[in-house]
Amino acid sequence: MKVQIEALTRVEGEGSLEVFLRDGKPESLRLSIYEPPRFIEGILKGKPYQVIPDITARICGICPVAYQMSGVQAIEDAFCVKIPEDIEEIRRLMYFGEWVQSHALHVFFLHLPDFFNVPSIIELSKIDKGLVLAGMEIKRAGSLIIQTLGGRTSHPVSVVPGGFSALPESLSELKETLEKALEKALWTVEKLKALNFPDFELKEVLFVSLIEEDYPILKGDIYLEGVRVSPKEFKSVFVEFEVPYSTAKHAMTKDGRVYLVGPIARFNNAFEKLSPLAIETAHKLSLEPMVKNPHKGILVRIVEIVHALERSIRIVKDYKKPQKSKVEVVPKSSTGYGVSEAPRGILWHSYSFDSEGRILSADIVPPTSQNQRAIELSLWELIKDRENLKEDWLRDHAEPVIRSFDPCISCATHFLKVSLKDAKKFTLA
Repeated sequence: MKVQIEALTRVEGEGSLEVFLRDGKPESLRLSIYEPPRFIEGILKGKPYQVIPDITARICGICPVAYQMSGVQAIEDAFCVKIPEDIEEIRRLMYFGEWVQSHALHVFFLHLPDFFNVPSIIELSKIDKGLVLAGMEIKRAGSLIIQTLGGRTSHPVSVVPGGFSALPESLSELKETLEKALEKALWTVEKLKALNFPDFELKEVLFVSLIEEDYPILKGDIYLEGVRVSPKEFKSVFVEFEVPYSTAKHAMTKDGRVYLVGPIARFNNAFEKLSPLAIETAHKLSLEPMVKNPHKGILVRIVEIVHALERSIRIVKDYKKPQKSKVEVVPKSSTGYGVSEAPRGILWHSYSFDSEGRILSADIVPPTSQNQRAIELSLWELIKDRENLKEDWLRDHAEPVIRSFDPCISCATHFLKVSLKDAKKFTLA
């Protein structure tokens, strides 16, 4: 016998939860992702390196900048291209825009209704219209950064290997919008202080994030239990594998341990590198490392929104258009690696090229694939001792756990098991 939520709600993409029962007690569960795979890695083969940022951006409508940043860094690593600091700073600003946009979507539109026991943001607006309007204003600020630097909000077009195809003369028009969004974020913090959280903690889960001079977002090594793992070494430490019930891969460390990437991992590993206002915000919310309750991811995301807006305002104030928007890229036969912190965690790319820069192989590991095991482990901790489970209970208690991880199911689907059958053995009716 099994109890099932056929379609998860208020998550990005399509999935279901199945719980198998024996004598009324939970025996196992499956977080099943049935959304069709994208075949992006196969589509890239044989194409010139320049298409990587444009094609990989189509993997996700929420975090296209993340795919572009990891992609161009893998190209630049392969072709030994050094990016000037002023170009990197603009990339960082564009990435902050995506964090703000994505986090605001999750906090206000997807996760916050759970804490008010309402099914949607529409119902939430009837309880606290100001809170919803604040979320929309914060999200708009992130979108405006992406549009200004990328040419458009969805799937921006200016990111190219070596830099940007073009850059604006000034960013001064962003300043007022970002400052107002920061005010709204700080106002929201006072509201979120009153939320009640389920007494629940992640057990036996490692927290994995990047490590760089600032709070990690754009680049760096991978931080795991005090050890630095270079982007090139990723597959020697972590392993992706297929499961029969999902079009999304799972991931673990090679020695079989479950790990979590994303805001909570970043917060736990790099708290002291947050902006001063973000640290002050964390203190107001009584947040400090180690955060192990996934439901408190909503608070960590607000802290990261404050960090991203504060850093963005500083970059906008200091902005001077670089003399060159990009540096020269000369292809060669090689392999490159790129990794960055997407809103949901580390996003790893690897490509091999021939001497003319044509793509020979592509490998992309998105954050949601890496978090699948941690989500399933958390769900099992939630249900393992319960008897007579019903679908209504799962919707009320298990779905919020899944939503707290902010899974981007659409990003994770890139596996499809194909079997060939002998057509002679089949006849048409």
